[in-house]
Amino acid sequence: MIIDINEELFEKVKQIVKDRNITIYEQLEEIKPLETIENATLTKARELKTQRVKQSIKETIKSLYNQNISLSKYKIHKATGIAYITINKYYDDILKEVMNEH
Repeated sequence: MIIDINEELFEKVKQIVKDRNITIYEQLEEIKPLETIENATLTKARELKTQRVKQSIKETIKSLYNQNISLSKYKIHKATGIAYITINKYYDDILKEVMNEH
């Protein structure tokens, strides 16, 4: 999601939340700007999200493989919450990549 937000106001919100809920504050603290909104593109945002999803699938496959648990798209879905359609799109390529690493 791409949003435009005033940095000064965002910092104030973080400080208010810090005193009330440290978990939410830590999540807000992890938010980093992509670029200025004029330079940010929907394509770049999609690419970043795709990379994160692929990384999550890859880490889950590695984790299950290292635990000697049989791999299945169902188990990947349960562990990550990623939709089956998305898992189906990337699963075979990521599985080959992980198997080549081991």
